[in-house]
Amino acid sequence: MIIYKYGKDVFEPQKSAYTNQEATTKLSASETKILQFLIDNSGEIISREKLLEIGWPDKVVVPNSLNVAIANLRKAFKSKNEIIITIKGAGFTIANNTFIQQQFQPEVVVDNEQHNQEQLQSTDHNGDNNTVGSDANNTKQTSTAHSLPTMAKIGYGICLTAMFAWVMLWASSWQSPPCVTVNTQKICGNIELLNLQKLPQDLNGKSTVYIDTNGKMYEKI
Repeated sequence: MIIYKYGKDVFEPQKSAYTNQEATTKLSASETKILQFLIDNSGEIISREKLLEIGWPDKVVVPNSLNVAIANLRKAFKSKNEIIITIKGAGFTIANNTFIQQQFQPEVVVDNEQHNQEQLQSTDHNGDNNTVGSDANNTKQTSTAHSLPTMAKIGYGICLTAMFAWVMLWASSWQSPPCVTVNTQKICGNIELLNLQKLPQDLNGKSTVYIDTNGKMYEKI
């Protein structure tokens, strides 16, 4: 099972649901396909035609259907309307590192018959051990008492390491400016102000174009 996280928000494609701190929004099949495709292709500008094909495969729908789907997704985002960015005359995009993908393995189902046999073997083994003197039992209890705190410390350390790694990943994505790629050219900054018609034609793809808050573009190698 794959889920996508944006801060505390969670997108679950298998359940067609988007959950934020306020509520869970049920998405339509088309909205789910469009959002997942945009996330899986973060940093790329996806045309309206491609999104219509993704959301409604083998169907002919009016172009306004895509506008309605994007509007419904932005309602699910609540105050985070900047998640899906409109590129005028080109399509839509989601910036790189906006969502973090997580995958969960299915739960392991224990075979009841095998489990019962193991319990019986454990019972027989315990019955044999009852013949051992009290000194041996005291030694076993003392060893168990010492091992439990050690295991707890190891588990606690693993949890702290995982949490620290996730926080660092989130912090790095939050600090980095949003970027998209247009014909191998990397463009970062306020990409919602991107105007493809004003994009310099002599770019070689080795430099990065930055867009400031006024929509002006600067090339930096």
